[in-house]
Amino acid sequence: MYKKHLPQRPDGFAKYRLQQHQKSKSKSSLHALPLSKQRALRRNLIFIGTTLGVVLVLSLISKAYAAGGSYVVDDGAINAPGECNIDAWHTANRHHGSTHNETLSAACTSAGVPWLQWGAAVARATAEGDGETQVSPQLKAQLWSREDLGIEVAASATAHFALNRQHTFDGADLSIPFTWQPLEALRLNVNAGWTHAYDGGEQHHRLTWGTGFEYDVAQSLTLIAERYGQEGGDQAWQAGPRVHVGKNIDVDLVVGRSLIGDRHQWLTTGATLRF
Repeated sequence: MYKKHLPQRPDGFAKYRLQQHQKSKSKSSLHALPLSKQRALRRNLIFIGTTLGVVLVLSLISKAYAAGGSYVVDDGAINAPGECNIDAWHTANRHHGSTHNETLSAACTSAGVPWLQWGAAVARATAEGDGETQVSPQLKAQLWSREDLGIEVAASATAHFALNRQHTFDGADLSIPFTWQPLEALRLNVNAGWTHAYDGGEQHHRLTWGTGFEYDVAQSLTLIAERYGQEGGDQAWQAGPRVHVGKNIDVDLVVGRSLIGDRHQWLTTGATLRF
């Protein structure tokens, strides 16, 4: 799993000011209101218009898939035989603009071996001007799937190689993702695993865990949240909406926070393409 101690874009609305004289009666009435009420009214109109626009867009697009992307907690599913996906995301630290990372990941399942998904990720992490690039090949096998029970179990293995370190091999992760779907709109994910990593030249072995849920609010909108950590190491949570644009594209907006140390906060934006 990638460390995401990473910056957040500032939010807020810019102040609105009147630029010209009102000529119609409706404009005159608006202009006659106190300045504070004018601003409140305009903010409400903008909010209503934006909400209606989002609802309209969501009603015109259909659902793709959930799980994966920039989220750490994996699910028990793999791609259908003959299908692939490409994920790309950018994570930025809220309080340290020079700390961020970018990741490009791809995975496929061949028709000849329908139970095995293979892929790789390339991640570039930058902190205080220093950057590091990591390549991570991955295999994920589906061990058990019962559609009638809503249960999927898989096993995944990932190796990490740093391109600009003295020790190229940077570590490995093993994980057992488990997914249970008690309701059509709700999926619960649980991960249990083990990680091996080099930290400052020292080797560390830790147990890893994670829990999360995916809830389909609408046909084209899923809410996702997760909590994950390592034994004696990182602890964090992430959450956010996922919009399904058509059948093959997902767009994520994720907020996360570390639960140890300085409790760094980050914002991630990402997209997934399936083909």
